[in-house]
Amino acid sequence: MDVPKKNERRRRYNNVIPIHQSAQYFHERGLKYLQKNELEKALRAFRKTVEYEPRNPINYCNLAGVLSELGDFSESNKVLFHVLHHLAPDMAECQFYLANNYAHLGEYDSAEEHVLRYLDADPDGEYAIEAEEMLELLLDEFGGGAVYRRWEQERLEVEQAAAKQDGRHLLEQGEFESAIVWLEKLIRDNPDNHAAKNNLSLAYFYTGQSDKAMRMSESVLETQPDNLHAICNYAVFMNHRYGRERALPYFETLQRVFPLNYDLAMKVGTTLGLAGLHAEALQYFLRIARIVVDADDALRHSIAAAAANAGRADVARVWWRKMGQEDEMKSVADYYLSLLDAAVESNALPLAVSYQYELPLQMEYVEMRRRLQEMKVDDWKADPLFRASLAWGLRHGSEATRQAIIRALVLAADDESVQMLRTFLRETVTDSKTQSLVLLALVHLQAQGEVEVRQSVGSVTVRLDDIPAEAVLGMNEDYQTVWHLVDAWLSEHHHHDLGLVALRTWVVYLQTRVFSVPAKFGKPEIWASGLLYLMMRYHRIAVTQRELAEAFHVSTSSVRKASLKLEETLLQDVKRGQV
Repeated sequence: MDVPKKNERRRRYNNVIPIHQSAQYFHERGLKYLQKNELEKALRAFRKTVEYEPRNPINYCNLAGVLSELGDFSESNKVLFHVLHHLAPDMAECQFYLANNYAHLGEYDSAEEHVLRYLDADPDGEYAIEAEEMLELLLDEFGGGAVYRRWEQERLEVEQAAAKQDGRHLLEQGEFESAIVWLEKLIRDNPDNHAAKNNLSLAYFYTGQSDKAMRMSESVLETQPDNLHAICNYAVFMNHRYGRERALPYFETLQRVFPLNYDLAMKVGTTLGLAGLHAEALQYFLRIARIVVDADDALRHSIAAAAANAGRADVARVWWRKMGQEDEMKSVADYYLSLLDAAVESNALPLAVSYQYELPLQMEYVEMRRRLQEMKVDDWKADPLFRASLAWGLRHGSEATRQAIIRALVLAADDESVQMLRTFLRETVTDSKTQSLVLLALVHLQAQGEVEVRQSVGSVTVRLDDIPAEAVLGMNEDYQTVWHLVDAWLSEHHHHDLGLVALRTWVVYLQTRVFSVPAKFGKPEIWASGLLYLMMRYHRIAVTQRELAEAFHVSTSSVRKASLKLEETLLQDVKRGQV
């Protein structure tokens, strides 16, 4: 036997580096094969990920995706149903993948059913736009609609039952005072009843309690920033109180969404019309008409009204004539058609027509707040009467009014503003939030020395130099929650060196936010994940939006939006030399 050769072979074998095979290993191989369009190899790799991690739903979704690419849609569906039935029943994207597969199989009713399930489960999800486009295609091009009608009927039954629980039936009957009593009790018993809060905000608004109405909507938006009912209500409130420009961000948000619920879609369209965005409202109502099987009288009139208000007499005439085909609506349609004909003949288009979403009471503008929005800062300084009204409002107004004035004085940024704020603290007992806002405003205005702060028992003296920048965190419990979440994540992932940078970034953003118009804040988890993504990206540390979204149980789109918002604000501060 040749011993040297045998020893040489043994030495070569001992030099072989063992490969540690795991789900992650095969996942990476699968991705590489996908990039090379080697689908069969990718399929084998992703099957291995399932073998190594049979409880990981992501592995199954990757496998289902490759099967779809190979045209094996039925097998892909089996994998997706396994995820939904045994691993992750709430994994909404599986519904979207199923809809795609069924569409390729020509089973359009099933595709319609699953795309509706996806939009119902995650209306602002990663595939929301594609899902809405797919639904429109299924309804317009492939004769769909049966599943949608059944789904809408089920939603209607749920809505009717819910109306008894959220006080909506009282609003619909015009019993606003009774609605307030009923809804306030509901909310005391269940503070998380956002539907009741939305209806209570309307009841307040209808009875002239606009401050309460706005605060109630804000309370909903703080915890549910994507609540369309609250956004619609708040947009109307802002528009009536401050004008379209101030409410424009909310109207722009509404233009980007399209709820499948008919009543909610109608409310969004009508809200756009109330803002004077008639062309946008017209397109919105026409989109609703394409989805519903048969437009009802309310939708027909809304389309016609939007068209008339936008100067589209031809479109308005078509839809009012359609409305007039119903015997009970003929006289109504004839009335509007006569108005339209007269306007066309006298060249008086566009025609001002109600959307039949009239508020029971016409709300008066608060003069001071209107001017806070409309006047230029230089005008504030030159108008002694307006200065006097600011001082009066600061002393006697509601906390919301006081906080609005404090923000206005920060914009004015002159010696008189500083003096007004000092006098307010010295002479007025107010809540801790407003008090803190004034102190932060004085620091922001670079006021020096000490300030006397009146409290319910006596007064205290505060040195402005002793107020740290981090004090802004105390303005809102959610602000602190965001920082605690970020700090905990950085510690867990051993990025302690980024703690001070992240805190400084968050504080700078809040300092900008706290002196702007109060807006919906959203879930702390969204802001925490957005801040972390921004920090990781700026410091070239690999982390994906999806990883952070999964860690904080939010959507990837929410992470992206929060990160962009933070970055946009901070870049503006860099330009102003504040960072």
